[in-house]
Amino acid sequence: MKKFIAAVAAGLMATCVAAADGTTADRHAAKGVKCEMCHISAEKTTPVRKEACLKCHGSYEQLAKRTAKVEPNPHDNHFGDRDCSTCHKGHTKSVVTCNQCHKFDLKTP
Repeated sequence: MKKFIAAVAAGLMATCVAAADGTTADRHAAKGVKCEMCHISAEKTTPVRKEACLKCHGSYEQLAKRTAKVEPNPHDNHFGDRDCSTCHKGHTKSVVTCNQCHKFDLKTP
């Protein structure tokens, strides 16, 4: 029984670490967000559309206000309100798309 409890505890700790440093999907799962809340169809392979993100995270303008202290503000840019998946990748590491032309020290969750 002790080995079982230790294994469960180790699994939970690994999940928490993965959620902190992991993908967008890991962080959402750690907060109890079900796959179907982002993936419109029952298939997890269905791409997540910006509308699904904005249901929980608010409008693009609200996101720009929430990241107003970030320099430069990634949600107030010369491209306008881009699709969230341009930078935020669900099941792989997110990217700073701006760095294709610029060199910003931004962290993309």
